[in-house]
Amino acid sequence: MRSIAHVLEMAECISYSDNCEYLAHSGADGVLKIWQTNTGKLAQEYVPSSHLSTTCTCLSWAPNRIPHEIPRKKKKKRKSATAHDVIGVVVETDLLALGTSSGVVLLYSLKKGDLHTQLTAEHTDEVKCVCWESGCSTLYSGSRDGHVIGWDLENSKVKCKWKAEKNGVKSCCLCPGENTMLTASRGIKLWDIHKQELIRKFTGHSTDVFQLLPISLGENSAGNSTAADELASRAYFLSTAVGDRLINAWWINSKSKSALASFSLPSEPALVHVSFPSNKEQPILLLVVTKEGQLIVFEHVLNGTMKKPLKPKLALQVSTPKTSSGPPKPIRVLSAVVSSNTSDTELLLCHGNFLKPTFERVPYKTDGTDICLIREDPMQSTVKADESISKIKTPNTSLEVTVFGPGHMSLGVTGTSSANKKKRKSSSNEVTIEERINLMKIDKSKKSSSTHAPKADTMVHLLAQGLQSHDKKILNNVLQNTNEDVIRNTVKKLPVPIIVPLVEELSKRMHGHSQSGRNLVKWVRIVFTLHASYLMTFPDLVDTLSTLYQMMDSRLNSLGRLSRLQGKLDLMLSQMTAASQDDEDENEALDRPMLIYQDDSSDEDVMDQEVSLGQDHPDLEDNWEDDTSDMDLGQDDTDSDNEDANSKEMIDSDSETSSDD
Repeated sequence: MRSIAHVLEMAECISYSDNCEYLAHSGADGVLKIWQTNTGKLAQEYVPSSHLSTTCTCLSWAPNRIPHEIPRKKKKKRKSATAHDVIGVVVETDLLALGTSSGVVLLYSLKKGDLHTQLTAEHTDEVKCVCWESGCSTLYSGSRDGHVIGWDLENSKVKCKWKAEKNGVKSCCLCPGENTMLTASRGIKLWDIHKQELIRKFTGHSTDVFQLLPISLGENSAGNSTAADELASRAYFLSTAVGDRLINAWWINSKSKSALASFSLPSEPALVHVSFPSNKEQPILLLVVTKEGQLIVFEHVLNGTMKKPLKPKLALQVSTPKTSSGPPKPIRVLSAVVSSNTSDTELLLCHGNFLKPTFERVPYKTDGTDICLIREDPMQSTVKADESISKIKTPNTSLEVTVFGPGHMSLGVTGTSSANKKKRKSSSNEVTIEERINLMKIDKSKKSSSTHAPKADTMVHLLAQGLQSHDKKILNNVLQNTNEDVIRNTVKKLPVPIIVPLVEELSKRMHGHSQSGRNLVKWVRIVFTLHASYLMTFPDLVDTLSTLYQMMDSRLNSLGRLSRLQGKLDLMLSQMTAASQDDEDENEALDRPMLIYQDDSSDEDVMDQEVSLGQDHPDLEDNWEDDTSDMDLGQDDTDSDNEDANSKEMIDSDSETSSDD
């Protein structure tokens, strides 16, 4: 198998040499360190003059390196070189290309132990990627300013330059055959180097692509390259993006913009390395170091489109042994490559930290079982003092020995008699016990007043406990809560490893009774609102969410018909209500009388009017007396008239009786 050099866009840049003999590392301080992988010793260290203001952003070794011993003393730099000398220098001196944040490209010579040359005055922003041509006469660099520059190393001048990306070139690599180049920002583009023309576009990722790895399956078992068109027809590449848990595999000559296959990761990638076989029938080995310090290994044959993301072949991690003082602690895996020095497949690991890294070769097993390496922490000293070898001897002394000395020297008293003890004098400034107790009470009152009552607006611990233990009682108590504030606080503070089990549990419960699904809809909505970006990185949830979508679609299938039926029923009921209301109005109209007559000249009304007028006009009392007097006079007249009539009747009756006689 043959491995390729790789470049990492992070705060720490890492790159292995072509035969994995050396590891170059540059951290946030801008200091370049080169380690020997066989011995684990620091071979060279280079501190640029502007390392505090300008840091290293990418690294790449020159290919076809010839191994040699590294000199301890630095040699003087040559001032000029011819074209033949430049190619020879690249092969013999092991040049290392460094891209910087100021837009300058540095070439470091491993043989000289010093800076070889400096390529300046072209990029206006930081250099994000560098890649070598196989002939080692041309170096390509991509910058955040969006330009790709091809450097002629013979004259240290620009060979070609073109605008590749509007948002800046985040990664670039040469395709097999070296007639085309891939550049990426978020989308990926294929360029013709000689014409600087765009050939094809690929979909890419939703975030910035920080690494492109070309794969060529066009070499036979003897190692001879095939024709350029056959190489291009068998060329693939991998792309890795920031924060994306999927690594996509693409075919360069594919007319489709989608990826052929995807590799699913448990966490975000930090470093990616690929080793591919000499023929197309053998699988490629993809090594991914995650940000948690775990190594993930994939094994796949690129022979067609894969519908589902591929799962890891095995996982490897390193940890300390378990001790009485505490549980084992994980040790970070810094980088990993496939070693090509031996006939058997081995994984070259670098773990620990770059203050004191540890290199180790582990044989690759194809059985697919996970590996856990138990190693001592290199930062803790394992040297312990042996009492039998120590030259310091402590004499055995007795407590009953009396020591004599001069009179002016104060010797320690060994006796414990009460006569020799001095009593402590009580000072007036000493605080009494009562005052101390009062001060304690004051402190407690202050603490109690400053502390607030705990809030019960979240159920994170109960939900996590129920999901981990699969306790149905706890899950029922938590998921039956319908308060949206409590649900939102619980989902917001939920640990990241619990989100996926929660979605699976909600999907399982949604298939139950519709009444229970009424409360679970709030949980599902809030979970997808707060953690949608995280759930998008898990392609395994597609099956779970598809069943949930089908269930909801089947339940909503009759919603339209029910809505139309409800509208018709409402219309009919409204018409019936209107008709009954009209009948009631007609009945009320028939019950009413056709005519109502009211006599306004009644005596009672007159009296009422007079009473009302009398109340409003107090001066009417005199008039009332006058009216009563008039009424009395009228009454007298009527009485006299009646008396006259009665007397007349009596006279008439007397006359009649006399006539009869």
